[in-house]
Amino acid sequence: MNLSQEVSLMYKKLIALSALGLAMSAQAQTNVIIYGTVDTGFVKETGSSTRMDESAANLIGVRGSEELANGIKATFQLERQFQLPDGTNKETYSLDDSISRALGNRGQTIDWTGAANVGLEGPWGWVRLGRVNEMSSEFFTELDPFLQAATGSALAKYNLLRSEQLSNTVRYDSPEFAGFVVGLTYTLSADDHKKPVGVNSDIYNAGFGGSLRYSNGPVSLMTNYNRQADSNKSFVWNIGGAYTLGDWRFSAGYQGSQLKNLSLIPDLDLGVDTPINQKEWLLGVQYHIGQGTINASYNRASVDKTAHDGDVNKYALGYTYDLSKRTQLYGMVSYTDSDNSFVGSIYNNNGAERESVTGVQVGITHSF
Repeated sequence: MNLSQEVSLMYKKLIALSALGLAMSAQAQTNVIIYGTVDTGFVKETGSSTRMDESAANLIGVRGSEELANGIKATFQLERQFQLPDGTNKETYSLDDSISRALGNRGQTIDWTGAANVGLEGPWGWVRLGRVNEMSSEFFTELDPFLQAATGSALAKYNLLRSEQLSNTVRYDSPEFAGFVVGLTYTLSADDHKKPVGVNSDIYNAGFGGSLRYSNGPVSLMTNYNRQADSNKSFVWNIGGAYTLGDWRFSAGYQGSQLKNLSLIPDLDLGVDTPINQKEWLLGVQYHIGQGTINASYNRASVDKTAHDGDVNKYALGYTYDLSKRTQLYGMVSYTDSDNSFVGSIYNNNGAERESVTGVQVGITHSF
């Protein structure tokens, strides 16, 4: 064998060894999944022009895990929400984010408007650190036939204390035990040594939350609580459940909240200094027929401790047709009736200061 043949053989061996090494390395690498939802359609509501909007939140996400020792694995999750009709980044309406901006804790826009966290999962449960889903919002949403989205959404979506995500938070979810799952969150408060001029330091407080869920066959029950960080100890809590009977699913829930500090929410200049109490009730029903689902709900809410206290009623009816497991067509109509325009401005899906709003929405959703 001449020198060139030996070099060629050695080169081939090196390639084979490199390929084997890459394969072994790949097995040890993090398992990564890319997922998301794309959704858009047309919405027409009283008090606003026809627009393109979503039903399910448009997002692209990446999550992964790496197996460690003793049944433990490292996890991560990153999600970015966006506006599908024009491709722009989606602005969050989370109270948690509004407070952070008001305190100067965040001067720029949020790139990862969904979840953004890293954690460890094992036989003892799952711990995540960073930006996580807020439990009273995440789980109460499941009771709404319209999943707190679009013009048919439950009134709980428009609660002034709503935060879909919590930043600077540690979250723990327990393993399931006899159908029960416990969840806990703890959110750091802002640095009061850097408080803006004119801000009362009494508003600074750590946040915490708790969740207890039960699921067994056709029955699911839940109760959730969250005290919002840096809000003068404002809080929201809810309770509810659902029952599935054949092709039918019935759900009911109640939510109460008290917003104790208004100065940190410039976008919600309500002209009052006293705490605002809100209550929301939900009744929902779904019926699966063929490849479609009929969705219906009745919601009632009340606002008090303001200069314009009042109640609001909302009725929604919709239909979803499954083109496949990942693609659906949907349509819905809703009617919201408020005691006054102030209450309407809080609970109308388009934010219009009107006592009544009728909304119609049609669209398509694809998940991947």
